[in-house]
Amino acid sequence: MNELQTLKRRPLLVMSTFCALLTVLISLFAANSVLARGSAAGPVYGGTLHIAYTGGMGTLDPAHSYNDDWWLINGTLFNGLYQFDRNGQPQLDLAAAPPTISSDHLTWTFHIRKGVRFSNGMPVTAEDLRYSITRSLDPHLKPGPSWGQAADEIFQGSVEFANGKARSVSGIQVLDPYTIRFKLIKPVAALPFILAETFNMVVPEPVVSKESEEYFASHPIGTGPYKLVYWHKGVGLEFVRNPYYYHHGKPYIDKILVDVPVDSSLITLRILKGELDGFGNDQDISAADMQQLRHTPADAKYLVNAPVTVVTWLDLSPRDAPMNNAMLRQAVAMAIDRTRLVKLLGGLGAPAGGMYIPLMPQHDAALDQNPVYPYNPTKAAALVKASGYKGQQIVLYYSNSTPDNVSSVPGVLQALQQIGLNVVLRGLTSTSLLALSGNMTGHPISMQEWSIDYPDAYDIYTGVMSCAANSLGGTSAAKYCDQTADNLVTQAEGLSLGPDRNSLLQQAERRILKTATKVPLYYLKDYEIVSPRVGGFYYMPTFGWQFENYWLK
Repeated sequence: MNELQTLKRRPLLVMSTFCALLTVLISLFAANSVLARGSAAGPVYGGTLHIAYTGGMGTLDPAHSYNDDWWLINGTLFNGLYQFDRNGQPQLDLAAAPPTISSDHLTWTFHIRKGVRFSNGMPVTAEDLRYSITRSLDPHLKPGPSWGQAADEIFQGSVEFANGKARSVSGIQVLDPYTIRFKLIKPVAALPFILAETFNMVVPEPVVSKESEEYFASHPIGTGPYKLVYWHKGVGLEFVRNPYYYHHGKPYIDKILVDVPVDSSLITLRILKGELDGFGNDQDISAADMQQLRHTPADAKYLVNAPVTVVTWLDLSPRDAPMNNAMLRQAVAMAIDRTRLVKLLGGLGAPAGGMYIPLMPQHDAALDQNPVYPYNPTKAAALVKASGYKGQQIVLYYSNSTPDNVSSVPGVLQALQQIGLNVVLRGLTSTSLLALSGNMTGHPISMQEWSIDYPDAYDIYTGVMSCAANSLGGTSAAKYCDQTADNLVTQAEGLSLGPDRNSLLQQAERRILKTATKVPLYYLKDYEIVSPRVGGFYYMPTFGWQFENYWLK
């Protein structure tokens, strides 16, 4: 999902060293590494939680929220048919019971909960769900189509609707006020994950259809545990308990205050002084501050392990000279010393040889040990000479608002210059880099990140590796389409979750990696800095804070 917000090897080891390293990696990346803070007293009600983000909030519309605003609205304002649990797995939420699924896996029928209300008191119906999901496919949505449009082009009639050739989506059907049916173009095993995504969360049709998108973006109405009281843009936001929330007894905390934008080091300082309770987005934490806290025993109580949810890579665009030369792309892939990049991160990461993060069942650990193009600067330099490269300048774009990008990009620059490439850096905000990536040309090399929407390879494949993601306006800057890889993923989605499906997704990944249009760099290891007064805290893999489950001691 969430590219650019958080959009990171391999000397031969003797067996004893390898075993020691393997033990460390298992403990580092275990899917169950989400640690909760217990409290003998148990949950208590009341109080005000105060957090901060380094970025500003652009929109609170679930169809458009993508950066820090995406992290915030997930745990506060909205719900979908499914909700991710503390391990990032989809659980029934607005759905009253598991769906009825046809034998060909193309038809899914859901009954939704009765008695659920929006924060303005209006009842939630199946028509609201139909409207909300269709809205994310709307090509005329302002200020532009939803970033989730491509992911939702799985329903019958969705492509025609998204292309402006149909007035509705035939595969999204309301059978009665509390029953909705989805007819798929092809089987999608990951559908529960997709229906839990932000852009498929429910909004009230009678309200949103009569307001401008701009107004709703700053005056949102949802079914979540909190509702927005005010938003002073460039300063902060305030949320209070939603009196109509349907999860009995939740939330525990009365009010949430959010400061934006705040410098990363200042957020850390204010947490240590007791003025803030935590970072809204753990990826905003600077490597320097993290290192200092890790090595200061008195501050250890502020650190909570966050699972690995981010992969960072280079997009090499074959549509931009000179990266349209396959030999140069391979040279870049072999020039990068991932181990050094991890050192530049202060050790808060691990070398990545693949695009699928360790939390995903399709993660191929063999690629991390033996990447498609292993580190070999001598061979990389020889490829540069053999390619006919004439020394023309190559711009490497990166996000200057993403701390790990800022820390690691000098290492990438040095590695590429050492093999004879005339590379210069150009930093952009994450929002600007995302906009640039949507163009078909003009970004020969760019540093990209993906923070998962859910722990399954289908998420990142459809997000940045598929042909759709590499089309005009798509989130991938590589702009490379491998139809055979897409076909493998289509075949995988016709299978149940399990080894056979995983194998097909891995085959698609390796095809993309062999083109050197994507060069994995590292998986980002995160901690969250949280005040000890936050009870029951754990870091949920996809968007961090599940506010309704915490309390203040």
